Amino acid sequence: MTRKETVQPAPSVWPLRIAASGIFLAEVVVLPGAASPFRLPKDTIVLAAISLALALATFGAARRKTLVLASGRLPLILLALPVLQAISSAWSANPLRAMESAAISLIWVLGILWLATLEPRSRLRLATVAATGVIVSAAVMVLQIGGVQIFNLGVQFATGRLSLTGLTGNPADLAMAAVLLLPFFLARMDESSITRGRFVLVTALSLATVLTRSLTGLAALALLVLVWLIQQKSRKLWARMAVVGAAVLALALAAGLGPRLMKAIEQAQKGQWYALFTNRGDGWTAASEMVRSHPISGVGAANYDHLYYPSRLDWLARQGGVGRRSELASHFNWAHNDPLQLAAELGIIGVLWLTAVLVALASIRTRAGPLLALSLAAFTPFALLHYPTHLAVGLIPVSVILAEIIGTTETTRTIAFVRGPVPIVALVVIAAIVSVGWQLRRTAADGWVGSVETILAISQQAPPDAAARQTASLEAAILARIDTMPRHAPTLWRSVGRARLLRKDYWSAESAFRTAYAGWPHEDADFYLGLALVSQGRRTDGLRHLGRVCRTNPTLVQLIPDESLRREVQEMLRAYRSQ
Repeated sequence: MTRKETVQPAPSVWPLRIAASGIFLAEVVVLPGAASPFRLPKDTIVLAAISLALALATFGAARRKTLVLASGRLPLILLALPVLQAISSAWSANPLRAMESAAISLIWVLGILWLATLEPRSRLRLATVAATGVIVSAAVMVLQIGGVQIFNLGVQFATGRLSLTGLTGNPADLAMAAVLLLPFFLARMDESSITRGRFVLVTALSLATVLTRSLTGLAALALLVLVWLIQQKSRKLWARMAVVGAAVLALALAAGLGPRLMKAIEQAQKGQWYALFTNRGDGWTAASEMVRSHPISGVGAANYDHLYYPSRLDWLARQGGVGRRSELASHFNWAHNDPLQLAAELGIIGVLWLTAVLVALASIRTRAGPLLALSLAAFTPFALLHYPTHLAVGLIPVSVILAEIIGTTETTRTIAFVRGPVPIVALVVIAAIVSVGWQLRRTAADGWVGSVETILAISQQAPPDAAARQTASLEAAILARIDTMPRHAPTLWRSVGRARLLRKDYWSAESAFRTAYAGWPHEDADFYLGLALVSQGRRTDGLRHLGRVCRTNPTLVQLIPDESLRREVQEMLRAYRSQ
C-alpha cells in the first residue's frame, strides 16, 4: 500500500442516507413498554445505522481502490477511549459492561472519523435531519401542553413538567438535543448570512428548549447565545437579540417557567442546594465515593450503574445521616456529571484522556473558527448537570460537531490499494453484520424485559388465583431464557423474586433476590430481599436490608406494606440521622 495526502472524494450517497435515516429515527422513535422507553431503541438505531454506513462506505472505497482516513492528534485521542474502556474490563466488577461500553464507543468514534472525511455540506445535511427530528419531538410536547394525549408510556410522574414526553425523550433530553445542535447552525450565521432556513431552524430549536422548562437547557441556551453575540461584535445583532430574548422570555413565562424559576431562586436563597439540583447530589456523591476508593484505575467502564448503590451506602456511612430523595425511584444510571463519572469509571487514566482531548481542541481553536467555542458553551452545562455522552440524542450532535471540527482542522490520508481490498472489505462487512445483529438483540431483549415488568404490574392488581397463574407462567418463561441473556440476568432474577413474592413463596423469593444482588447490587434486590426475610419470620435480618436501602431514599418506606414494619424502619432512619 502507498500513502499520500489528497483531497477527500465526494461522499457515497447510500452511506449518508442510511446515517441520516438512523439519526432521524433516533429522534422520533419510541418503544412503548420497554424498560427504557426514551433511551432504547434510540442508541441501537443509531449504532446500527453507523455500522451499515461504515460498511457501505468501505465497499465504495474498495471500488475506487482508495480509502480516505482522518488523521491527526484528535482522531488518535478519540480512538484511545474504547481501548481504555476495554482494558478496564480486567478489573471491573462487571467486565461485560466494560466490554460492551468499549464496543459502543468504538462505533461512535469510527462514525465521527468517517463523517470527518465527508464534505461540509454532508455534515450540514445530517445536522439538519437531526434538528428536524427534534422539532417534530417538540411539536408533540406542544400538543401535550395543550392537553392532547399523543401516547401513554406509563411515565411515573402523573403531573407537572416531568409528565411531558417528547419523542426525543423527557424534557431535559429534548432540551439537550435542541441546544447541542444550535452551535452547528449558529457558527454558519453572521449578520450578512442569516438565511431564512437557518433562522427558522435556530428559532425552532430555541423555542423547543424554552418549552421544556429545563433550567439546565435554559442556562446552556443563554450561555450559547452570549458567546455567539460576543463573536459577532455587532450592535444591531445585540439589539435584535434583546427583542427576541424578551419575546422568548414572555413565551417561557406563559408556558409555566415563572413558578419554576421562583422556586429555584427561593431554594438558592435558603441554601437548599440538594433540592435545587433535583437530587443530583445522590449521583455525585456515589461517583465521588468511587473516585475515593479507586482513584487510579476507576471501577471500570460502564460500571458506575453497577456500583451506584453500594457506593452511595458507603458515602452515607462515612458522612452519617440519611438520603433526602423525595421520589420513589432511588437508582442512578448515570452520575449527572459526565467528567465526574469518567473519573469514577476510568480513574486518573480517564482524567488524563479528557485532558488530552481538551488540549487537542485548544491547539486547533483558531482553525476551528467559532464552532468550537459555541459548542463548548452549549455542552458544558449539560456535561456538568446531565449526561450527554450517554444518550444517543446527545451523542448525535456531539458526533456531528466533532466531525466538523476534525474535518476542517485536521488532514486526511488516502490509502491506495495495490493488491486489492477484499480482506479489508470482508472484515468491515462482517463487523457491520455482527454489530447490526447485536443492536437488534439489544432492542429485542430490552423490549422483552419491559414486557415482563408490565405483566408483573398487572399481576399485582389481579385476584390471588389469577396472579398465581400469571406469575408462575412468567417465572417459567424467564427461567427458560435467563441463561441466554447475561446482560439482563440480575434484572430478570429480581422479576423472578417478585413473582415468587406474589405467590407467597418467600424462601424461593429470597434465593432469587440474593442471586440478583450478587449479579448487581441494586436497591430493588435489597428491598425485596428484606420483605422476603420478614415474611419468613426473620424480622431482624429483614429490617437490616430494609433499613439500609431506605437510608439511601427514605421515601421508599412508603412501599413497605406492614405499618408496624414501616415504623421500625423509620426508627432506624432516625437513628441514622442522629449519627
